[in-house]
Amino acid sequence: MTDQDHKISRGIVDFAVSQGVSTIRLERLRNIRKTTRTSRKTQSHLHTWSFYRLAQFVEYKSRFEGIAVQYVDPAYTSQRCPACGQLNHAKDRQYECDCGYGTHRDRLGAINVLDAPMSSDKRKTA
Repeated sequence: MTDQDHKISRGIVDFAVSQGVSTIRLERLRNIRKTTRTSRKTQSHLHTWSFYRLAQFVEYKSRFEGIAVQYVDPAYTSQRCPACGQLNHAKDRQYECDCGYGTHRDRLGAINVLDAPMSSDKRKTA
């Protein structure tokens, strides 16, 4: 898993460099194991997920490239419509809002992370 985290973080940072990105934004996933609802089928995957280590690898690799890392509050990033601000739950993997906006829920989360306010966590960023 550590090797995979190194490869994934390298891919993220290399992509940011190739796109001329100056800041990488990540969700501050505190206490995710306590707050996430899981089934027996997915529980073991959640508890072996190395999100903290991956974030640390992204931080230190981006630092060498002069790219900042910012953490944002993950609340409602996969539920808030970027067009009107209404909260809706995705059906399966597709997000649809009453205003007519629709997209894949992972894309919705990425859009909202881009526009989300900074996390109130005072932990140092790159």
